[in-house]
Amino acid sequence: MRNTRSRNRPTGNRALALSFRELTTSEEDRGILRRFYEETYRPAFPQPDEQEAVERLEGYLAFKARGGYGPNNYHILIALHRDRPVAGVIMDYLAAPNAGIVEFIVTAPGWRRYRLGSRMLRWAERVAAADARRSLGRGLDLMLAELEDPFKFADDHAYPDPFDRLGIWDGWGFRKLDFPYVQPALSRAQRPVTHLLLAAKPINPALREHVPSRVVERAVHEYIRWAMMPLRPARSPEYKRMRRYLARRRAVPLLSLRAYLGRAPGNLHVHEITGARDADLGRVARLYTDAFPASATSLRSDAFAASLSRSRRDGRYAYHLWALRATPAGGVGGMASFFTLPGAGFGGYVAFGPPLRGTGRFGALVARIEEQMVRDGRGATGWYVECDPSGPQGRIFRDLGFHEVAITYRQPALPGGEPYATADAPVLRLLYKEFGRVYEAPQLSQRALLSALRWIYRAVYGIERPGRSPLFADARGQVAKMPRGLVAWREPVARSHRATARSP
Repeated sequence: MRNTRSRNRPTGNRALALSFRELTTSEEDRGILRRFYEETYRPAFPQPDEQEAVERLEGYLAFKARGGYGPNNYHILIALHRDRPVAGVIMDYLAAPNAGIVEFIVTAPGWRRYRLGSRMLRWAERVAAADARRSLGRGLDLMLAELEDPFKFADDHAYPDPFDRLGIWDGWGFRKLDFPYVQPALSRAQRPVTHLLLAAKPINPALREHVPSRVVERAVHEYIRWAMMPLRPARSPEYKRMRRYLARRRAVPLLSLRAYLGRAPGNLHVHEITGARDADLGRVARLYTDAFPASATSLRSDAFAASLSRSRRDGRYAYHLWALRATPAGGVGGMASFFTLPGAGFGGYVAFGPPLRGTGRFGALVARIEEQMVRDGRGATGWYVECDPSGPQGRIFRDLGFHEVAITYRQPALPGGEPYATADAPVLRLLYKEFGRVYEAPQLSQRALLSALRWIYRAVYGIERPGRSPLFADARGQVAKMPRGLVAWREPVARSHRATARSP
């Protein structure tokens, strides 16, 4: 659901004058649909690949009027203030999976404070339940919804904020179906939409934690077949990939949307340290010193303040230093430092001490870091970390979706240190993760990797001319040997359970 701002907000008792109408093929309803489309639908979905032409929406209504949907159904539900459409939902009922699916809920500018989104959803659920009784003679099993994944979708003008919006859907009872959903291209002139996730609200209590893979596959198949006509699932590469993934699993877990965002109650309390006078800076430095003994790959504890100052002066990248707590009033129990560079992020140091260590919050921290990298607006879609090849951290990162770049990666000297000869540089693992949930190795171009390495050398290690560094030349030479212009990945590293993770 996306809402937009407006100067013309309803006031007083105007909201009491609402009427609710399901559209048909009548001339009056066609007029309502076209006004809704121009004033509310198109502004809410500015990306061309997400838009369906109004003629196609009219075509679906005509198809429904001819009885073409059979046991399925299609609905355009509109809320009107006098003669103006102020909210709408397009939804389908699919009999094979016994599910209603919300294509979108959208509220006109200025009307969100009247909670029309939740009212429209409740109406859609009642309509889908009636369809289930009519078609199958029993109750509805699921409500589904396509939602923008905020880790993969950045829109500074979206309202509400994409991360907040996912929290709203969580409050409505929806959870993420944990599989790689991609909406196929809606026409030959459009591209597949890769920044969506498919969420489910279980109506049948038996589906509260998992949905059988065959039900999810059938829902995707029928959704493409009936809601994206004339697209045929059998001809869709996106559907084929989803089907292969689902065929290898008995059930698809349902993930809390708030947990997916790292925002589940009690997860982490983050304090952003912005300067040398922050009282938490000393606490973070002490925790860091306890977690990372002095070595060639460890910073001096006073380097954090220098990094903050350097990033403010540069302005081309962002540097963050976080103090982490289990409760707002508790002591500092963890720390994280990271950079958002043009095109990619880079993880610095992460450490958990009491009372955070061993509490399973590391995944929530990764989600919060990725949210911050998206919000920094540097165009990052993934991030890199370094870890000791003989240490346990690789497995921790791998379990969260990181993949190791298949090169012998040599760390440059830390700021202020003497440059290494290539043979003397510490060898570390370089890992990469796309933002959000990861289901397979990323398709990362060699050009993107080398661009990120240049920025890492410049921003993290203070090397102003990375191209002249023998370590960079060594990495570039290894990358050039990879086939097809793509980054190659190593096999997974060994398992570990330690809660301290390092990336300088």
